[in-house]
Amino acid sequence: MDLINGVKDPVNKILWDEAKADRAAGGFTLVSTVLSGLAYILKGAPLNVDYDTRIANIVKTSTVITGGTTTKTRVSKGSAFKVGDAISQTVGAIAVAVTAIDTANAAYDELTHLTVSTAFTAGNVVFEADAVGATSAYLLSANALLSDNVKVSTSTGSATVTAIIGALEIQEANLPFPISTAIKTALTTRFQFI
Repeated sequence: MDLINGVKDPVNKILWDEAKADRAAGGFTLVSTVLSGLAYILKGAPLNVDYDTRIANIVKTSTVITGGTTTKTRVSKGSAFKVGDAISQTVGAIAVAVTAIDTANAAYDELTHLTVSTAFTAGNVVFEADAVGATSAYLLSANALLSDNVKVSTSTGSATVTAIIGALEIQEANLPFPISTAIKTALTTRFQFI
């Protein structure tokens, strides 16, 4: 069966050839307590899965939108960031703590954070850093992608998710979260983005 690229659907976008995508055996429990108030995490989100504990975490990323300042960064709608997360746009550069999140604007979410020397650059990928400080690194390294949309519910317990551990011809423009160069490197050649 060949991959057929059709019209983008806002809910069920084509991300990869389902028949050829490699899935991890068994499920993983999604840690939802570290996510913002999202109702769903969409298929294709970058994951860090632990095979020993069978736990999955979302690797939080978002695209910087024009119009930010040194204390407020506009990011694409629906990021998984929450107050208290450390964010950075470059590995090895400064990471600052998110102190508030404003989701009122229909075009972007606005993260209020500690002051940075220059505003984060529009078009860059901002990611969850390991700690606040002068030199940042990713908090979690991506090693999989989320196989299906999953409803996030803190009241009914954690969801069990399936991880894609290899896929070719991934439609990067259709992914729900941006995939930085660092994430692509972490995912290795098991994943091909087009």
